Amino acid sequence: MEMEDTKNKNRDLINNLAENVGKNLDYYFGTKIDAVYNSGKDIYFEIRFEDLFVILDALKNKADFDFNILSSIKYKEAGNFLFISLFSFEKAMSVNIRVKNSITFLGFDIKNITASIRKIYDNAGYFLERGYLKDVINDAVVFSQTPETLDTFDIYLSLNDNIIKDAYLCDEICHFNARIIFEGKEINKLISMLNNLDYKAGIYPELCFCLGIENLLQIKPPKRSTHIRMLLCELFRITCHLSYIADMSLVLGNTATFNYSLTDKEKILSVIELITGSRIIPNFIRIGGVKKDIEENTLELIHKIIPQAYKSIRKIEDIFSSDVVILEKLKNSGAADGQSAKESGVTGPNLRASGVRYDLRKTPNYLLYKNIAFTVPMGRIGDNFDRVMVRFKEIYQSLKIIGEIVESMPLGATGKMINPLNLELYPSSIISSVECPHGIFKMHIDIKENKDIEIVPVSSIKNNIILCEKTLRNCSFDELLPVVSSFGIESPEMY
Repeated sequence: MEMEDTKNKNRDLINNLAENVGKNLDYYFGTKIDAVYNSGKDIYFEIRFEDLFVILDALKNKADFDFNILSSIKYKEAGNFLFISLFSFEKAMSVNIRVKNSITFLGFDIKNITASIRKIYDNAGYFLERGYLKDVINDAVVFSQTPETLDTFDIYLSLNDNIIKDAYLCDEICHFNARIIFEGKEINKLISMLNNLDYKAGIYPELCFCLGIENLLQIKPPKRSTHIRMLLCELFRITCHLSYIADMSLVLGNTATFNYSLTDKEKILSVIELITGSRIIPNFIRIGGVKKDIEENTLELIHKIIPQAYKSIRKIEDIFSSDVVILEKLKNSGAADGQSAKESGVTGPNLRASGVRYDLRKTPNYLLYKNIAFTVPMGRIGDNFDRVMVRFKEIYQSLKIIGEIVESMPLGATGKMINPLNLELYPSSIISSVECPHGIFKMHIDIKENKDIEIVPVSSIKNNIILCEKTLRNCSFDELLPVVSSFGIESPEMY
């Protein structure tokens, strides 16, 4: 009873914080901002470009706001608007701003805008065009290569003998145009295409979109469907982390942990296939629930394999952490402290490895994680070794969460009788966020007059690149590949 009261107080605190921020926005800026959309942990509003810098300065420096982290800047040339995300660790909330250009026939002068935003948020330059750095940082170039943590970019380096003075991770080779994929799609077809935004963890873009629409329409999915959603999220989290461990093993030359990791990953993928009918592209989350129910014999199978999976992954960790060569390459190398991680806007396991305990799943109104007891693993110094170990620990926590979900799976419906084509969608803009294995994945959903839907996905990859480049400075050239691989920056998030 006491624990339930604490959870209710935390939920009320978050709602009150969001309401207070909304009131302060109205008090300070009045007619300069459009209506504020509030989903508890995410706040969204629109402004004119002329008011941008005054508002950004106030959001960062006034005590009533204190949104001192720039998480993302996206420029959409097609719609001629900027999308800016700010974050406050103190409030555990984000503010998301759509900046409209009042002169509709002219595009934004991105170069000058970036320079102006950098006067307020120093890391602004990382989010927009940086191709000019190829001509500035080019003492050595390491082209993309296997494994997947190194195939996402070419690495440009400035060196002083064997010491890295500066680094530029050029991600141009992996960009794709998400607009081409989603343009002109009906809402039911759109859901099936969202997996393309993260082929390592396709369940999360689906979930993010459906949560956004459900919040907009005030749809509450049945408890059984929410438990199935959480179950799939944790299964995908495990496969992502095992893939990361396999890639790190390949970089470090340990074939035993590489093979064991891929073997265990295949076992978890087989369970995902039993539930969804697919191993990689689930196409399973629906507005108001999930595509189908999970069979009882599948739940029994999951219950049986949890201790086997725990024992098997513990064996991989023991081999990995007792290898002297691996420890020499990872320990006390590539250290990123908590302050640097926060200033870079990093989320997910890389943030927690730096000693910052923040996980969106601990937000009281996020799915039904509030009913499940689990801890958020943290590192101590944020070096390469901590980034790997945090992922091992998160796998164990995911197995624990899965065990609790299976044991407490409620009876009932798995969805509401909703035809997406008949939804009454009115013109609006909403924000939705989920805790992805790579960090927080965010989606800006813009519903037009004709019910066309425009999506602006925001992943955590740029933030990881920012922190990785900072961390590489003063490292030796021999540390390059282990440091870069330890951040787990992968091409599924490039758009």
